Parts: sequence; structure tokens; C-alpha cells
Amino acid sequence: MSLKSDFMEFAEGELKIPLVGIVAADDFSGADMERLSFVQKKFAEATPLSGGIDTVFQPKDLLPEAKSVVIVGAPGFLGRMQSFEECRKELLGCAEQSHVNVKYLQNNAERSSKLTDFFAGKGYQCFSMTGGSFPIKLMASKCGVGVYGKNAVILHPDYGSWITLGAFITDAEMEPDQPMNDVCGKCDLCMRACPTNALSVPYRCDMTKCIDFHLGHNKKNIPREIRAKCGNLLGEGCTVCRDACPKNRNLKKVEGYETPKELLYPSLFKIAEITDEEWDNGYAMTLMGFFLMDKKYLQRNAVLGLGNFRDERALSVLQGLLYNSDEELAGYAAWAAGMIGGGVARQMLNSALNRRTEDSIRSEIEFALSEAN
Repeated sequence: MSLKSDFMEFAEGELKIPLVGIVAADDFSGADMERLSFVQKKFAEATPLSGGIDTVFQPKDLLPEAKSVVIVGAPGFLGRMQSFEECRKELLGCAEQSHVNVKYLQNNAERSSKLTDFFAGKGYQCFSMTGGSFPIKLMASKCGVGVYGKNAVILHPDYGSWITLGAFITDAEMEPDQPMNDVCGKCDLCMRACPTNALSVPYRCDMTKCIDFHLGHNKKNIPREIRAKCGNLLGEGCTVCRDACPKNRNLKKVEGYETPKELLYPSLFKIAEITDEEWDNGYAMTLMGFFLMDKKYLQRNAVLGLGNFRDERALSVLQGLLYNSDEELAGYAAWAAGMIGGGVARQMLNSALNRRTEDSIRSEIEFALSEAN
């Protein structure tokens, strides 16, 4: 039995990974490099997690002896999420299940560890790559694990676009797999569904307009036109394009991973005023918390959600943030109050205008007053 056959049997049998593909560890093409460089630079500008590195590394930059890139994909549909309207009554936030389900994340980590151990046990080097530092979707599209859908998410005819991907670089040489043919055809439902027009070009996502990018990774100012489209999301978790895709309509839920409701649908009031201890014992231990890095960005997203609900019940919480919080969070609280509008909101904003001297906050207050009904 060849190494590849042995590995495929191990991955599909013991690890229960249905999608496995091999890509030669060759340099990326010029066209791929151009696109990857744009994405990497945007992340470097947006989040400290990038370490300020905007360089795109070739596979052999990461492992000089690299021969193969292994891509794995597992079903990732954990069930239907409550809609914005379903969360309105109690003003609840909404998180991406796979990003806050610790058991699901641990299971993926354990499978990754067993996969690298497989190659180590045969005398090869192998280590896993994270999506922020390696173009996993690009590699998945080259080896039949899936194809780019028109929403720029990897799509498989049997598993839709709810696939959890993993990537590994190894010096084990294995025969590469062939890419899969396009499965979208003339369908453009995902493109038409995108609330921010981030999918105006098929198979590409304009990350500067992407809700997930801004809520999950952008540590700088979120544009006002994006804020109003974020609903009640607390991080990455916009599923509009995937919900519109016909390939996702009859997916089977992955069983055994019930996500705690306090993480999945928390009160936006509580999140807006979350303590350090609550952050450390809750979201800080999740993938969403890792991306957000600090509780203030979770609070920021909660404030946007309160503004988007346009419910006067939120004004008391927003008032405290507007009067007393740091410059960045206070600015978003002003925006949210403007979205809610009404006499109480205008009075609160005018009072804040007399209290706050920071230019950025005053600018947000003045904008909010111009928009408040």
C-alpha cells in the first residue's frame, strides 16, 4: 500500500474525515499571489494578530523540504441559527456556532494532532497551518476538497459550503489530486443576497465590504454603511450567502455539539457591560474570542446590534457607555443611539455633546443627531 493510500484510509476511517486532498507544495502562481497579497495586506492593516506581516509566504518558505500540502474537510453545519427577528424580543446577540463551541474546536484540534502524528510516525515532518497565515481555501480548490462558490466560500456538492477545513504541510511526497469542476453554474443567489454587495464579482469577496471581516477582525473604525448591515452578530457569523445557496438547503446537522446558549445568544445588555472576569471565563476561551482579542471589540459589536434593533430599551445602557466609556466604544454608542432615535435619544446625545471633548466622539454624536428621527 502506498503512503497516500495508507493516509487516506487513516483519515477517512479513524479520523472520520470525508474530504481529503493532496496538493503539490509548489509556488503559488502570479495571479494567486496578487490576490493573496491584497488579502494579507488588509489583515495586516486591520488586526494585530497578523503581527504586521503582510508578506505572502510560499509553501517552501514555511518548510524548505515541503513536498505536499494536505487539505482536509469535515461537515460543519451545526444547525439553523435564530434570525434577527427571533432575537428581537429579548435583544439577544448571535455568535457563529463553530467559533464558540469549545467541544467542536477541541475535537478538530485532536484530529489535527492525530494527523500530524501519523506522518511523524512514518518519519516525516508535518505541521498544521492556520487560515490567517496560509491560503487554505485556495489549496482546497486545487485538490477536489471543494471549489470556490460564487460567494468565495469553499463549496462541495454533498456538504454544501458548511465545511471545516484544515491544512498541513509535509515533506512526504504524495500524488496530487485533481480539482473539482464548478458546481455553481448560472446560479448567483448568494451574490444577490449579500447585504453589503461584497460579492459583486463572482468567486471573489471584497473583504472591505464583508461583515465577517469587520466584526471578526477589524480593530479599526467600522464604516457606518457596514454597521447598519451587521444585525445582531457578535463576530464572524454572517450566513446570508450560505443560507441563499441551494446546496445548503438539505444539509444534515452534525450531531453531538450543542452550543451553550449563553455563548450563542447572549443578552446584548450583558455583553455591552461585560466584566473582565466574564470575558476571561467565557468568550476569551473560544475561537471568536481569539480573533476579537479584547472584550472591547465584543462590546463594540454588541453596541452595533443594539443600534440595529432600534429599540428604546437599549438607551440606558448606551447612555452609560456614551458618557463614561473610552473614546472608541463611546463613538459606537453614539451611532447606536442615533439609529434608535426619538426624543430621549436626542436629549442623551445633546447632553453627551456637552460632556465629551474628544473630536472623534463629537463627530459621531453630530452624525447621530443628524440621523436621529
